[in-house]
Amino acid sequence: MRFVSFLLLLISILLYHYYSTYYSDDMGNETLPILIIGGGLAGLSATVEAATLEPSVKVILVDKEANIGGNSAKATSGINAMTEPGDSLDAFERDTLASGGGLSNPDLVHKLVHESEEALAWLKLQDPTLDLGVVSQCGGHTHPRTHRCPPAPDGRPVPVGFRTITALKDRIAQLSNVQVWTSTRVANIYPEEKRVRLVKEGETLDLDVSAVVLTSGGFAGQTQELQQPEGTKTLLSEYAPQLLNTATTNGPWANGDGVRLGLAAGAATKDMEHIQVHPSGFVDPNNPNSGSKFLAPEALRAYGAVMLNADGHRFADELSRRDVLTKSIFEANSRGRGHLPPDYASCYLVLTEPMIEQFGKATASFYAKKGLFVQCNGLDEVAAYIQVDPTQLKDEFTRYDMHVVERKNDTSVKAAPDAFGKTVFPNPITSDGTYWVGIITPCVHYTMGGLAINSEAAVMSSKTNNPIPGLFAAGEVTSGVHGRNRLAGNSLLECVVYGRTAGRSASLYASEN
Repeated sequence: MRFVSFLLLLISILLYHYYSTYYSDDMGNETLPILIIGGGLAGLSATVEAATLEPSVKVILVDKEANIGGNSAKATSGINAMTEPGDSLDAFERDTLASGGGLSNPDLVHKLVHESEEALAWLKLQDPTLDLGVVSQCGGHTHPRTHRCPPAPDGRPVPVGFRTITALKDRIAQLSNVQVWTSTRVANIYPEEKRVRLVKEGETLDLDVSAVVLTSGGFAGQTQELQQPEGTKTLLSEYAPQLLNTATTNGPWANGDGVRLGLAAGAATKDMEHIQVHPSGFVDPNNPNSGSKFLAPEALRAYGAVMLNADGHRFADELSRRDVLTKSIFEANSRGRGHLPPDYASCYLVLTEPMIEQFGKATASFYAKKGLFVQCNGLDEVAAYIQVDPTQLKDEFTRYDMHVVERKNDTSVKAAPDAFGKTVFPNPITSDGTYWVGIITPCVHYTMGGLAINSEAAVMSSKTNNPIPGLFAAGEVTSGVHGRNRLAGNSLLECVVYGRTAGRSASLYASEN
């Protein structure tokens, strides 16, 4: 009997130290661990920053999924940073504010832009082998500033989101004061009581913490009315019911858990009704009504891809902002004609072989193997595929290429825009070689709204409009940076800039309190 009692006592002690280990500073004072909720790029950035700033404080990163990475691991367009000649901080800031349509917080945008180069350098510091040297100009940008990875030496594609996540995961594995708990769901947070309640391995656990950082993403992953598996109403159905049953590029884990935790703790929210519908999700011809779509990266259009309606005509500036381009696709009204699905708006995306080479043939070939690209030998085959007259299609391409030639012949003079306002023409579209043709449709992609934060990533109270002590947040769970519409590449940048800020703020708060 004594042995059983001793064994139970020993188990209790071990569990206590596993779940609630305190770290002591040089004065013998005990410091509670920092809890970071969400293992995407924002959470990983916060974890590394907090753990390295104060090595004596334990950092616990929890994620409800079996693997960390979240939507960040799926990112393909890149991460923004002002590094190219001719660009400027002012131009980058203007582009971001213009895209936000007057709803962005200027202070948050200023910080995002002015710390962009440092963010890129910090990522490379964590993993010197991380190569973000491919730079393209995406929609809404006045200069090239979106960085991604070149193909591997053997030609395999290197997705920027997955590669960046891998770099930070490897860095975290080197930090002795970090624990990562996967398959762990946070049920409640009580910042003022310095306590959280979570469910780990089927057991409910109350954990004492010094600070909480929410980095759990947005709520664009469940576009049905009811959330699965809980059966409660989705946040999307509450704030943007017009988008119910629209396809999404998100994983189902993006259901707004962090927003709900913040609301329950008294947090303010902002811009919850502003949901970004990305103009280019790939349509799988073998499963056109799938509710989940592969994103057709914006970099495809950055290298000159054109968009055609069912009649084989261009109808928009392919490098417009995402919201503008999405509206244009809906207005093109090409449903159910040719290969285009009858149930929702879509159009054709057409690239030449040189565009594909510049984008990355290995990545494009991956999409082709998935059935998302059809390869056509010459313009006549393109016309036959989309079921239009080849002469008419040739005329359309010739008109486009006139602008390409005009800018190539006289780079010193700003040429007039085309009929759709386009001023950047990366490559000619007329070619005797192979064309790559895909079908794209607008998809729910990103939630601009979320918890209100200040420039130190502190979550603001809905009652006092002051920071909630000990509660911080970063990434898509927050609001204020993107306003009505997010620029391509600013999401990964926000994750690093504000993830680091949140980790730093949480670490300082833990040390001072």
